Amino acid sequence: MTNGAVFPKIKVVALDFDGVITNLNVDWDAALHLASTAAGYNIENLIPFYEATYGTPVFQKASKLIEQLELEALKDAELAPYTVEFLEKLAELKVAIYIVSMQSMHVVKQFLNKHGLSAYISDVVTRDKCPSKKAQVLYVLEKSRVRPEQVLLVDDSAGNITNCKVLGISCFHFEKQQNPQKTKEMWDAILKRVRG
Repeated sequence: MTNGAVFPKIKVVALDFDGVITNLNVDWDAALHLASTAAGYNIENLIPFYEATYGTPVFQKASKLIEQLELEALKDAELAPYTVEFLEKLAELKVAIYIVSMQSMHVVKQFLNKHGLSAYISDVVTRDKCPSKKAQVLYVLEKSRVRPEQVLLVDDSAGNITNCKVLGISCFHFEKQQNPQKTKEMWDAILKRVRG
């Protein structure tokens, strides 16, 4: 044991999809409209809607409609700079990599396959499996069988980080921007956290 504040060695990295690995330019106003039409009432926030309707025909219908918007956005979505190098380094460190995303499974897997990333990923957890980021992280904890402090969530949403910190996991706020050098600096900072 060493003295002072030391981050525990991370064994699992859970990466958000939109805002971290890529930037999807989804029209979320249109997504809310589609979900509202499917539900028959006005929806102002998709996450509480997903949580409330998960496993129902309304959830399935809304999710499929929104998936069409996501697939359209995927056509122009690019891989964030230095992502492959980052994933290679995590693989060298024997760190398990999960994708935790509020997009659909079909959308995430299509992107991973297109960019040759699937081999790096232990599992993909999307809204199809778990209707919130917190539920997705709980799934990762259960499947990976590591202690909460050995899981690092990388997410561009401060709200997701706040909601998931209560689980006792480590978190890294990934700043969504278009600067390749700053993106590389963030990947490097995450690797530093992983190594402890």
